Amino acid sequence: MYLGKVIGNIVSTIKHEDYRGHKLMLVQPVTPEGNPWKASLIAVDLVGAGPGETVMYVNEGNSGRQLLGLGNEGPARAVIVGIVDEIELAEEIDQRLREMKPMVRDDRLGWEES
Repeated sequence: MYLGKVIGNIVSTIKHEDYRGHKLMLVQPVTPEGNPWKASLIAVDLVGAGPGETVMYVNEGNSGRQLLGLGNEGPARAVIVGIVDEIELAEEIDQRLREMKPMVRDDRLGWEES
């Protein structure tokens, strides 16, 4: 599974019958920090993503075909499977923990700031 940024819609009046009822989106693969790292690709959208949204996608033919319910010969590879609300990197979590005031256990009162 990869992260990507939806950078556009693909509009097609004629498309393969396996794509009927699904949007095709142009996706730019990105790192967790949001930096592009590969060439953009076309992905079948299963979750209603829109331009500007960060998404999770698979980019493997067998997975794509299974998600779309296609047979072994179905023309699918990249499929958007989720919309990302937030990415929290371990460094950010570590920084937040360092900024928190330490807590000590007082058996009579419960947790208290030290």
